[in-house]
Amino acid sequence: MANALFTAGFLAINLQFFLVTGIAALFFAFSAYLQDLGVGAATSGLVLSADALAALCVQPLISPWVHPGTARRWLAGGALMLSAGLIVLANAASVPWLLAARLAQGAGFICVLSALICLMVRFIPAGMSGRAFGWMSLVRLIPYAMIPLLFDRLSLAPKDFPVLLQVAAAAALVPLLMVFFPAAAPGPEESSAPPGFRGMSASLRSRPVAVLLVSSLLFFCGYAAMFFFLKPFGQSLGIGGSGLFFSVATGMMIAIRLGGGWLFDRFDKRMFCAAGLLFAAAGYLLLPHSRSLHGFLTLAAMTGLGWGIAMPLQAAAMFDISLPADRAMNQNLLIVMMQGGFFLGPLAGGAVLSGLGYGALFIGIAIATVLAALLMLGVCDTKRVRSESR
Repeated sequence: MANALFTAGFLAINLQFFLVTGIAALFFAFSAYLQDLGVGAATSGLVLSADALAALCVQPLISPWVHPGTARRWLAGGALMLSAGLIVLANAASVPWLLAARLAQGAGFICVLSALICLMVRFIPAGMSGRAFGWMSLVRLIPYAMIPLLFDRLSLAPKDFPVLLQVAAAAALVPLLMVFFPAAAPGPEESSAPPGFRGMSASLRSRPVAVLLVSSLLFFCGYAAMFFFLKPFGQSLGIGGSGLFFSVATGMMIAIRLGGGWLFDRFDKRMFCAAGLLFAAAGYLLLPHSRSLHGFLTLAAMTGLGWGIAMPLQAAAMFDISLPADRAMNQNLLIVMMQGGFFLGPLAGGAVLSGLGYGALFIGIAIATVLAALLMLGVCDTKRVRSESR
């Protein structure tokens, strides 16, 4: 493996990450399209969440089997399923077909994502995991910042969505071009066979890996609760333009990865990540006390800074503490934790909100994030992990 980070392989995989994330980002306009089709609010919620449900069910099952030797097959199969789901969705008008298409789309998307992560870890040099995951997370953020602006600039309406889906279906097939390139031989530290469920069980018995997974779950529970409940909270305070919170936070996340990503490998990743989590937790605690748009957006920048540090460094720390044969699988397990957070966070947050209000909700989110930070401090170094593993 080359010592340089920006190799042809690293750039090619990041290009595919950008492409598949761009497809996902199109769906910020999906709710308006469903409304245009006449789908009711309650049913549209089911259709909107169907792809995440498919991903949450499929990824834990496939993670032990997506391996450098099999990743290209999972990538090709996932690309075909994703493309087929998008084509069906572009032509679906009934709820059963919409649901079926979304389930296929979600399953295909997670197969593609899992395979790309498996291929990517082979191009990350030792000592550069912080920068590598910083760039990867940046590449996956940019489409979410660009595509809503393009919708506005091009004045796209809900009736245009089927055409966009057909374009996305064609773009989803780009990973199939990899079949024309020779597969890389397994590295000296890589197993020739997938870990399987036995390998996943052994990896999960490693205390640092398990602790990091729980930390990630707690972090994303808080992040998802913020994502879903922040706008109505701002409206309840009478803060106009509260929807700008995530725009400012995303801008800060991009800025820290562009300007400060080089720091990610210079400090102890566990301490640095924990500091980012505590910064985000402080932002959560202060939010209920904000009474102006200026204060709201200042806290958005503060929270975005914490997110911008914590997200890539959790992935980088997992890379560093994992055995080479388990790196791809453990990265995919982190995504399972993210999906779990987007399921449990709104579920628990809604229960707290209905019984105790927004103040208790943000305190709960902050507590979960502080616990995530404390758990990060409990992740030990790579040498100790290898001595404990198997």
